[in-house]
Amino acid sequence: MTASCCVLITETISKTNSETKLIADLLAGYHPSVVPSDNGPVEVGMGFGMGYFDFIDETKELAIANGFLFRFWFDHRLQWRADDYNGTQVITIDRNTIWVPHIQVENSVTVKEPTDGQLRVLSSGRVSFNQPLHIEFICDMDLTYFPYDKQSCNIEFGSFLYTTEFVNLTASSYPFVIPNASLVKSAKDFQVTTFTVKRNEPYSQFVAPYGFADVTYTIGLKRQSNAYTAKLIIPSVLSSFLILATFLIPAASNEKITLCSILFLCLLLLIALLHITVPGTGETILGQLLAFSLFVDFFATIMAVVSYNIKVNGIWSRKDSDIMLKDIKTNGDSQSDSGDKTLVTPPSMPSRKLAWLRYIDAISFIVFSIVFVIGVSVIMTQRE
Repeated sequence: MTASCCVLITETISKTNSETKLIADLLAGYHPSVVPSDNGPVEVGMGFGMGYFDFIDETKELAIANGFLFRFWFDHRLQWRADDYNGTQVITIDRNTIWVPHIQVENSVTVKEPTDGQLRVLSSGRVSFNQPLHIEFICDMDLTYFPYDKQSCNIEFGSFLYTTEFVNLTASSYPFVIPNASLVKSAKDFQVTTFTVKRNEPYSQFVAPYGFADVTYTIGLKRQSNAYTAKLIIPSVLSSFLILATFLIPAASNEKITLCSILFLCLLLLIALLHITVPGTGETILGQLLAFSLFVDFFATIMAVVSYNIKVNGIWSRKDSDIMLKDIKTNGDSQSDSGDKTLVTPPSMPSRKLAWLRYIDAISFIVFSIVFVIGVSVIMTQRE
């Protein structure tokens, strides 16, 4: 057993010495600033394994993504014969000692990545470099159909340091770096539905005929709308229909103005809540629906005020006045004969005037229902 341990220790020391000598030989005269191009540009394959996605601030359209950035390329200066170095097939080298392709996130706000790391080098000259990445980036959002909206966010990887004359950036085809939406976790408000990658054709008028290649990862998202349905959609729809219901309240009722005022305040609160929740409330169908409902409620309030004024002040003809005076005199004489000292009750509104107010409410209900349906239809179809 002692002999076996001695052999194992000897082999380990020999292997360590071989790797030390190999690294020293490879780095002798090696300059990390020189691109390892040999009869053409360096083919750099990259992959982004995203593990988590979330929105930091929807009002500012900021999102975050956490994952690993994978890079693969060949460096002909890092090739060796394994037999010459005790069969060493793989070594690890510090990232600061050899050339590493420069890749940045073009639409990022901030990127957090380690400043150090180890690279894996094979005897064939193939180099692989994996590092964790935390990205805060801008995601343009279309909130037209909020809260039933679907979003698409792009993470653009590229390099403005090397043109395609020196480095050709492509999406790697290795299975473990192929985008997979099922492996991405997201916040509770969104569900990641798709995760795809595409290499964009390089072009730049400043470095023609070459350009700067970039690889774009697209994240498809679907909002979880259950909470917003209970918090925004149902109150908004019910408030809008209650506005139309105010025209069905009898014209002689004083509660019409009260109900219209309450609905007006409810709509204002819903608009304020929507404005806090999402940016650009006027760009959403829900925001336009609430604004239109506010407009209809305003006219419903005006109609209720007009009906109330007609009820109180009246628009009487001479015949109506004579009838009212006759009723007052008759009621007064009857109460005097009976000795009743109570006040004489004024006559009620003539049935002809009451029917006229009902006709106004009925016509208003029909007109505003048609306008409401047309308005909602226009709002729903104007962006299609």
